[in-house]
Amino acid sequence: MNAETNSQRVLTHMIQKLKNYSPYAPKNYKLTSVANSSISTGYLDGKQVKRIIFYLRGVGCSWCKLDYGGCSMCGHYHGTTKSGLMPEGSHLQQFISEYIKYDFKEFPIVCIYNAGSILSREEMCDHDLAEILKIVESNNHIKHVIIESRPEFITENVLQVMAELLKSTSAEIGMGLESVSEVVRDLCINKGFSFNDYTKAAELVKKYKIKMLTYITVKPLFLTIKESISDVVESLRKLRNLTDVVSLEPTSIQKWTLVDYFYSQGIYRIPSGWILKDIIEEIKENIEDLGFELRIGGFEFYPTPQLYVSNCYRCNGDLYKAINSFNVSKSIDEMLSLECECAKTYEMEKYNEQSLNIASSLPARVAEIIADKLLSSYLR
Repeated sequence: MNAETNSQRVLTHMIQKLKNYSPYAPKNYKLTSVANSSISTGYLDGKQVKRIIFYLRGVGCSWCKLDYGGCSMCGHYHGTTKSGLMPEGSHLQQFISEYIKYDFKEFPIVCIYNAGSILSREEMCDHDLAEILKIVESNNHIKHVIIESRPEFITENVLQVMAELLKSTSAEIGMGLESVSEVVRDLCINKGFSFNDYTKAAELVKKYKIKMLTYITVKPLFLTIKESISDVVESLRKLRNLTDVVSLEPTSIQKWTLVDYFYSQGIYRIPSGWILKDIIEEIKENIEDLGFELRIGGFEFYPTPQLYVSNCYRCNGDLYKAINSFNVSKSIDEMLSLECECAKTYEMEKYNEQSLNIASSLPARVAEIIADKLLSSYLR
């Protein structure tokens, strides 16, 4: 986390101003009630199952709360209290009050999210985390629990506690690496940690026999379609033996984020489903030898995105069916057999991106985009 360096960048100043935008001032949230809970599809031992996602009301991501911190595409912060610390016991009360509403006979997977890092002591106290895990462990119907954290909060001590409390329940820690490229992660995402930070955390997780779930962004800000495909393929190659699961996360549009701003200005286009087909096409020869389970995600967020990966009304049903089929069976057939007239628009977009005079250096490209935007009305 280098706030001093970030304070020298136009992009991070933009992120900071968007975070502080008045319509999203801190609200007087009820701290004993969850932000939301939902039922969705999950995957366990090669089977499609139902899972419950608990979105606990949090104080906000520790990285996003720093001046000039926060990721370019993430709008989770706007659903938090944006405050200092949550009172001890409040997260536990939130969880219990929502937990008792469900019969877990049909829900072997539980996801517990807080719009940040559950393992951060600034975001959730030790007592609440331990008591929540005890409740999960005591429920014989729950077989698997998923939480999320940044790497700096994944420590020997916290993993030891998790391992001691979860004797019969398997655990998975999700981390948004986004890309193995330091430049992409820094400039396109503003992630605030290095690949080395990630690998150290992943090795610790493996030591305690907890599963590692790694999120990789598809089509981040400022990358062309072809660059994003190459970046994803390279990320998958370098993650071999480092993670148990990789989830490809096509960028969505969440309000008052940097991605949302550039989308509103016509500079950024959200990824279409065809980019997923291209990625699968690129890796199909080696897909069984990746060394980890590959999933396609990008649909489960709170607050809910305004837009997420799609094609057109004629073939969206086929796209989502193909994604589900891939996640369940790992069969690539449905994805690779997708066809529709709208694919021509996607291919034209790829062609146009390559024909444009795009600066080869990513920092130079970003500077050019910002300069063009600032001068656009003056130069008319």
